[in-house]
Amino acid sequence: MAELRIGFIGLGRMGRPMSLNILKAGFPLTVSNRSRGVVNDLAKQGATPAATPAEVAERSDVVCLCLPVPADVEAVVLGKNGVREGAKPGTVVVDFSTIGPGTCRAVSAALGEQGSFYLDAPVSGGTTGAEAGTLTVMVGGDKAQYERCLPVLQAVGKKIVYAGPVGAGAVVKLMNQLLVGINLAGAAEAMVLGVKAGVDAQLLYDTISAATGNSAQLQRCFPDLIMKGNFTNMFSVDLLHKDLGLGVDVGKEARVRLLLGALVLQIFEEARELGHGSEDIAAVIKPLERLAGVEVRS
Repeated sequence: MAELRIGFIGLGRMGRPMSLNILKAGFPLTVSNRSRGVVNDLAKQGATPAATPAEVAERSDVVCLCLPVPADVEAVVLGKNGVREGAKPGTVVVDFSTIGPGTCRAVSAALGEQGSFYLDAPVSGGTTGAEAGTLTVMVGGDKAQYERCLPVLQAVGKKIVYAGPVGAGAVVKLMNQLLVGINLAGAAEAMVLGVKAGVDAQLLYDTISAATGNSAQLQRCFPDLIMKGNFTNMFSVDLLHKDLGLGVDVGKEARVRLLLGALVLQIFEEARELGHGSEDIAAVIKPLERLAGVEVRS
C-alpha cells in the first residue's frame, strides 16, 4: 500500500487522528497545518513536515484535506502557495471537508485544467470514528481515481461509499447533516415539553429510548451531555449551522422546498445569537429551556 505518497493538510480534531491512521497503514505522509505544534508532533511519529500546501503537493501523489469551511478549501487549494501550485498531472486531492457541491465542482475544474483530480470525500462519525478509523466516507468524483485512492480511504473509514460524480459525496453528507439538525431539534423540543408538563427527565429519556421515538441524536446528546449539563464542544453549533446552511442551499439550487431544513437552520441561528456557537450541538436545547423555564437534567 506504500506505493502512494500521501499528504494531509488540516490537522484539527478530525484531521490529526485521520492522518495518524494513514501513517499506521504504512503510507509515507507529508503534513501541513496553520498551527505548527501538531505538525511537529506528527513529525515525531514519522510524518514529514511541510511549510506550505504547495510543498505538500510537490511531495505527494494524493493530497488529503480536512478543513472547516468552503473558503478554507478554496484558499488552501487555489490560493498563493496552494496545492494547485505544487500539484502535478495525476495528483489527486481527496477532500474530507464538509463543503457545498458547487465549491467541489469549482475546485475540481480548476485542478482539472492542469491534469490533476479532485474527490469530495466528506466523513461522518465524529472524533471517535476518526480515532478508531471507522468513519463513513462519502465520495464523489472520477471512479478510476476513487478506486486508486481506495486504500487511503480504507485507512480512515469503515464504510466507504462511492456516491457518483464530483459533488455527489458532498450532497450525501449535507443530507445527513440536515437530518442531524432536524432530529436533534425535534428531540430537544419533545424533551423540554415533557419536563415542562411534569414528567421526570430520566424517565422520559429511558422510555423514549426503548420506543419508536428513539434516534441517534437522542442517544448522542442527552444521557452524557444535556442531562448532565455538559456542553463541551465535540461538534459545535457553529459547524452544524454551516452545514445546515449549505444543505438548504442545495435545496434552493434543486428547487426543492425545505420547510424543516429552513426552520432548523433558524433554530441553530438562534442558539448562535444567544452565545452558544462554540458549544456542542447539544446546546441547541438551551434557548428553548430558557423560554420554557425548565432544564432537562437527570
